[in-house]
Amino acid sequence: MLVLLGAGAPGGPASFPDTDGLPRSAAVYPDQRIALAFSHRQHLAKAMWCGLCHTAAISSDSSRDRLIPPEAKCAECHAIQDALAGKPTQVPSTCRTCHPGFDETAFRAPQASFFPRAALRFSHARHLALKIQCVECHGSYEKVDLATRAQLPKMATCLVCHDGRRAPDRCDTCHPAALDARGTRIQTDLPGGQLRPGRTNPLGLDHGPRYDRTHALAASRSRETCLVCHAERSCTACHDATAKPQAVHPGDYVSSHAVPARMNQPRCDTCHRRQSFCVACHERVGVGRNADAPFYVPQHRVHPPPEVWWMNPGPQHHGVQAARNIGQCASCHREEECTQCHATAASRPDFPSGINPHPPGFAASCRSLFAKNSRACAKCHALDEAALGPCK
Repeated sequence: MLVLLGAGAPGGPASFPDTDGLPRSAAVYPDQRIALAFSHRQHLAKAMWCGLCHTAAISSDSSRDRLIPPEAKCAECHAIQDALAGKPTQVPSTCRTCHPGFDETAFRAPQASFFPRAALRFSHARHLALKIQCVECHGSYEKVDLATRAQLPKMATCLVCHDGRRAPDRCDTCHPAALDARGTRIQTDLPGGQLRPGRTNPLGLDHGPRYDRTHALAASRSRETCLVCHAERSCTACHDATAKPQAVHPGDYVSSHAVPARMNQPRCDTCHRRQSFCVACHERVGVGRNADAPFYVPQHRVHPPPEVWWMNPGPQHHGVQAARNIGQCASCHREEECTQCHATAASRPDFPSGINPHPPGFAASCRSLFAKNSRACAKCHALDEAALGPCK
């Protein structure tokens, strides 16, 4: 089970302060619009109990039930009709008593209040049958006038009883869930906003800012917990590299990505495919030998001069660099660029003077490598040549 903090509803955050200083989830408890004046404190001072006004709560078995007392319930004590007729009443009973600023002469209905249904599965009747008092979930109202979302129970309150022993602790006990191909999952797209764990949840899964950078550790520790809400498609939406989430890289990252890419290329590879993503982008902007001619800029050279890069057998030679990190080469170059020089005459009749890239004595291990993966040999060699020529 998770303590949840959701995005606000279109109406904006409620203006009521929370009694415990912590926000309620707008996804679970959508924002209210309360155009009423009421004092629980004054009513409780007259020894009235909650069920006297909230009669519907006694038999309510769903959080979708409307439990706000209707005007007819108020009229049992407040002589509204007598007040409208100008007669004296024992308690204040005019329209303005509950509807501040109401003008009877304007012939308009009072401003409407809006109490959206909570996105929870809950039964007041079941809890009352277990002798659970209202104050155990909603807190004391002795000092509260108008009740708001601040008096709705938070998950920490629920967990006092829902610990897996006295009461079930499964998430779908309280949170709406749906059945899909992989089982029951908690619904996260709710009318009040996106359901996500907040900073006060007991599992420490705060889905706050930059959680996209820190979620890997939590996911590796408790994958089953993640799967309570997230399907596999939630992961592949980012990790299959078909689209880059806007939150991953800062703005204008393209102008500075070269440095982190050279420092930690495997991290880049978790999202980006070098041959289809990196090379294609470099060629479109004129970086790389296969770039479109109108975009190719010779000054975009990332290697030493040709006499060093191609001819000098020293540490700056491209063969030495490729042996150190062939993956880095592949971030710009395609295999056909290598085979232009390194293919043999049998596989490239148009280039008979192929350059052997293998070190001395390579023939001793050639046959075993060919047996493991002949396709790698076929990049430069004809298969019959690889099987019978260099390896014999």
